[in-house]
Amino acid sequence: MKATEAIAYIGIPIMGGGMGAGAVPISQVFSSALKIPTEQILSKLVPAVALGNALAIVAGGVLNKLGKIKPSWTGNGQLLASGTFEVPNDEELQRHFSLLEFGIAIVIATAFFTWGNIVSNLFKLIGVNIHTYAWMIISVAVVKAVNILPKNFENACALWYKFVAKNFTAALLVGIGIAYTNLGDIIGAFSISYVVLVLLVVIGAIIGAGLIGRLVGFYPIEAAITAGLCMANMGGTGDVAVLTASKRMELMPFAQISSRLGGAFIILLASFLVPLFFG
Repeated sequence: MKATEAIAYIGIPIMGGGMGAGAVPISQVFSSALKIPTEQILSKLVPAVALGNALAIVAGGVLNKLGKIKPSWTGNGQLLASGTFEVPNDEELQRHFSLLEFGIAIVIATAFFTWGNIVSNLFKLIGVNIHTYAWMIISVAVVKAVNILPKNFENACALWYKFVAKNFTAALLVGIGIAYTNLGDIIGAFSISYVVLVLLVVIGAIIGAGLIGRLVGFYPIEAAITAGLCMANMGGTGDVAVLTASKRMELMPFAQISSRLGGAFIILLASFLVPLFFG
């Protein structure tokens, strides 16, 4: 396999943000540039995404073990080495639980999702295709940065997130396994060279994210998980599996930023690289 083919058919889909928001739009970029049916392109991308997701989940567990061996490399779920942000713990969840707070959080979450969907559709009119979740996350980040949301509303959202992550993760993982894991695709692509290339992409994501994260003040293990593995996995569904394996579900907001915004960037990158590689 040529280097350009390895980058296009293995590296790009693995780092592309999953299936629906990654491999599918990437296959459309390939199809448009190469004049090849989308289905044919997608059949080449899916095995890389599936294998990359599986290896990313395993790597999440390995990084969790590494954090126990090297405690100075991890914040045990906190990304910033000097940060103060914390999701409320189980005791706080039980102490502050109320239906009113959950109602507030559900309304706020729905409002941000609706806003993200509106903005996404508006930008599609001018040819800019960025996922709804990306715009939703950007909007949440802006609101948080300017500090316009009352503190009790922020606490309600944190409590709702904690409740959902604690009580629905197991059921979600079962659904992920049934709906998104295609063993036929994995077995069909199974070869030593292919697995080695996929493994190198995942390792590269871990090392690159960990080193750069440390330089900018993040714990390297948390940076490797969120910016590395959560780019190399199967998007939002992969985020859940990776964070479960690494026992760091509180990093989900950062994982979603990595999957959605990072995935959108990879799609844009693919639109430039594919014509350059195969033109």
